Amino acid sequence: MQLRLLNLSSNGGLLSIPDSTSGLSNLQTLILNYCSKLQKLPRDIGKLINLRHLEISGCDKLEYVPCGLGELINLQTLSKYVLMKREKSIPRHGGELKELMRLNNLRGELEVINLSHEKDVVAGYGSAELKDKKYLRSLTLKWDSHVEINNLEVIVGYEMSMEGLQPHENVLELRLKYYGGVKLSSWLSSLTNLVNLTLKDCKKCEYLVPLNQLHCLKVLALRRLESLEYISNNNCNEDLSGSTKSLLPSLQKLELIELPNLKRWWRDIVISGEEEDKHMSLPCFPSLSELYITNCLKLTCMPLYPHLEHLTLTNNSLKPLEETLRMKMSSSATSSFSPLSKLKTLRLTNIEGLECLPEWFESLTSLNHLCIKRCPKLKDMCPGILRLSSLRNLWISNCEGLADMLNGDDAIMWKALNGRLHSLLLWSLPNIVTVLPKSIKHLTSLQRLEVCFSQGLTTIPEWIDNLKSLKQLEFDDCPNLTSFPEGIRSLTTLNSLSIIRCPTLLKRCKREVGEDWDKISHIQNLDLYPNPNEEENENASEEAGERKGCNLFLNKFRVCNIMNTTNQG
Repeated sequence: MQLRLLNLSSNGGLLSIPDSTSGLSNLQTLILNYCSKLQKLPRDIGKLINLRHLEISGCDKLEYVPCGLGELINLQTLSKYVLMKREKSIPRHGGELKELMRLNNLRGELEVINLSHEKDVVAGYGSAELKDKKYLRSLTLKWDSHVEINNLEVIVGYEMSMEGLQPHENVLELRLKYYGGVKLSSWLSSLTNLVNLTLKDCKKCEYLVPLNQLHCLKVLALRRLESLEYISNNNCNEDLSGSTKSLLPSLQKLELIELPNLKRWWRDIVISGEEEDKHMSLPCFPSLSELYITNCLKLTCMPLYPHLEHLTLTNNSLKPLEETLRMKMSSSATSSFSPLSKLKTLRLTNIEGLECLPEWFESLTSLNHLCIKRCPKLKDMCPGILRLSSLRNLWISNCEGLADMLNGDDAIMWKALNGRLHSLLLWSLPNIVTVLPKSIKHLTSLQRLEVCFSQGLTTIPEWIDNLKSLKQLEFDDCPNLTSFPEGIRSLTTLNSLSIIRCPTLLKRCKREVGEDWDKISHIQNLDLYPNPNEEENENASEEAGERKGCNLFLNKFRVCNIMNTTNQG
């Protein structure tokens, strides 16, 4: 056969590729992406001598790649190489890693799955010659996730395995998953072109290799490294070269996710000078704009991040933030520069001990978006929020301790935000009683108001007509909300109204006949769910239902025909 391209992608029922497929000697491209149940490839895959592209991304059930792949020396695309697990390897049909030795034309992405820690296996990993694959740009190394790491011999096996997996220095992205070693291989420091480095579920890893040579690194993601105490085993000065105080000069995004034992960036902080000047000598990330910290409760000290724009803290304390705010930049030219003055977005979720927004919020002079979620002890947004001169969007969710502030008559905060705040989202605040918080009426500049998941809300007050700038209004899952006030007619700028899962209110908004329809009929975009107007059609004729079902079937049939025609082309 002269077939050169075979595309079976997204075939959810495909369990295996027939062995007869190996007879397609002219085949150049085999696309099997997202065949979610695919378990086996053709046993004699090595006979596809002209194959250049084997795409098997999203084939998560694939048990192994067969022996013989090493014969395909023209292969350029191999998205995934699955090693047979040890317990399934007799009889052995799965290829070993050394099958990759001659495949030096591989380019783009490669994911190697089910790597082992057993010494007799890992001894051959070096023969794969990954360091000769100069066209590879992304490499994912994924060890078997079901191994119990319970003794030193197992740990040493992991470290030996990684030694033989050194990629070419041209690689731009490196991901390590389920690695069980205490330390990483020293070759990691030599990947000077690396742009993205991700370590995930490396349970025994205690520290990283020095990263100071990775001048091109833009993204560093550390996820679920349970034993990690220090990111660098050096002191802060040893990680720097020359007189510069910059660390990872190209780093733009940093993720520290579920690192329960992480204490600080460096094992030792050795700084000369007076005690009060110590903070002035700490290095900084000069380009960092995004920082995500989750479940790092022991973390206290980090490098500075003077140009940070987006910060997310989840299940954490404010210690890393407070420590940073007490620091000054080492350069005299920037010594008066506030470390977080460029911050635009701040998300705080489940912050330990947060009872009010502290005074140092005044340093957040560029903050545009503030989101506070699941902080039950938070009782007051003052004094911090009063100083946020650039704040435009405020989102409060699951902060039941704010009930007194929201339900009270104290309007200091809202008056201070008037003229600034454009968007207010109030979610899952069970202690909002009966009516919307009265003090919100002072927000005459407000353009968007959302109230969601509020069981206690029953009334929208007449003063809502004070919100003369309001453009979007939404009520979602407020089951006891009963009616709209007359004042909503006066909101001439309101062009979008959403009422979702508010059964009583929805009935009153039925087109033409609902008690509140005249109050909202002028609004251009109405989103009503469930749509009360469809109740009248529940008993529509069976013929109309059949006609609708037939149309849907015909539309799907046309789409299938188009897809089939495209695949054949």
